Amino acid sequence: MKNSIVLLSCLLLFACSEKVGNKNKEKPKDVIVETLDQKIKHHIEASLQIPATEKYVFEKYEAHVNGDDSLDIVITVNRLDHALERAINSDRLAKRAETGFMGNYNFFFVLDGKTKEITPPILVPSSAKAKLQVKFENIRTEAYKDILIDFKLEHGAFRRFFTMYNGLPKEVFQIMLYDGLGDMENQAISIEYDQGSYSLAKDILIYVGKLEEVEFNDPSEVYNYNPKIENTKILERRWFFNDNQRKYFTMKDK
Repeated sequence: MKNSIVLLSCLLLFACSEKVGNKNKEKPKDVIVETLDQKIKHHIEASLQIPATEKYVFEKYEAHVNGDDSLDIVITVNRLDHALERAINSDRLAKRAETGFMGNYNFFFVLDGKTKEITPPILVPSSAKAKLQVKFENIRTEAYKDILIDFKLEHGAFRRFFTMYNGLPKEVFQIMLYDGLGDMENQAISIEYDQGSYSLAKDILIYVGKLEEVEFNDPSEVYNYNPKIENTKILERRWFFNDNQRKYFTMKDK
């Protein structure tokens, strides 16, 4: 009888210990896997302090823009709704609309395809009515691409050239593509590339361009229209890359 009581006591003690042990064991937490788009959105909103209520647009462009084998991503951000809200709150909606809501509403980031790290935002002051356009060219080296960012200001457009240094995009050149779109008086250029005259980076050749004639029924159409530019083959200027200063320069006119 005593043996039975001892055995029962041991079993009860073991059962209680097992329950306590199971109770103290933490349940494994669910691992939250963040998608690439979610990672990008979180980075954009945190970097630019965008509230959850704001509607904005981001677009992705893929290319090899650094020395590794992974495909990188250039991410553009347009905050037109924010521009509209600011114009309304300042009672200057009509005035701001005349200039296409010019201001600090367009940005881009670069996501490293290997590390998945995203750069801080690069501001491109321009019209909020026109999203940034991204192109890629092998200019500094054939091993990877340089980043070309096109942006618009009213009836004109500009291009900024960026190359990656230490994981960050650095601007090396800027040029006006055209001005006076839809006007009788206008100007434009055409761009070509040639073997580098002062470094391994290609020279940038600027030719006089001829802008197509176009009329707009709605003035705001100018921001979404990409005109055709004819190359007249009249060389206007040659730009060369200076490795020491990491920028493009040109010879002075005599």
